[in-house]
Amino acid sequence: MKKMHLVAGLALLGLALSACQQEAGTPSTTNTSATSTTAATGKEDPAVVEEVKAVLQKHDKALNDKNVDAVLATFSNDPRTVVLGTGEGERFVGEQTIREAYTEIFRDYDPGTLITNCDWKTGGVDSAGTTAWVAATCQAQDSLKSKKREYVLNVSGALRKEGDGWRFVMLHMSNATNATPPTEANAKSAAAK
Repeated sequence: MKKMHLVAGLALLGLALSACQQEAGTPSTTNTSATSTTAATGKEDPAVVEEVKAVLQKHDKALNDKNVDAVLATFSNDPRTVVLGTGEGERFVGEQTIREAYTEIFRDYDPGTLITNCDWKTGGVDSAGTTAWVAATCQAQDSLKSKKREYVLNVSGALRKEGDGWRFVMLHMSNATNATPPTEANAKSAAAK
């Protein structure tokens, strides 16, 4: 069941990255180089953000198609590339174990049934335009043989620009332990106790 949620988490990253252009105050790494678009303007290069979003879209399409080779094409060949889930044993390092994880994941859902709504999301691109990160908390639902499921996921990921384009070097998806994140009022109330 947890591996199945991994699938939804990966699809949600596309929604999270769009936040790096939309949310005011999104932090981004800057340097002192006058040639850096991010350093000069305080904003990510829109062309770089679009390149990263395109990788996320390719990944999502591959998930819906249940095409493991197309999914793996969105990951770096670096043997340290990792996909993490929620619990112990949900650590997949390197191409072969990531392939095995996705092969199992594909058994757990029907294609084309994922619906997501990311209530919170953020992301950014470094000033050199070579590293990107995304994070989100999302409501998700899907189905397997017409049996619907609903769950909350926290998702984070890192991508690196390599010779032929952007690739994931890390993805982490975890199932939230409650239906919604604590509100600010609840957090203050808990702290006062």
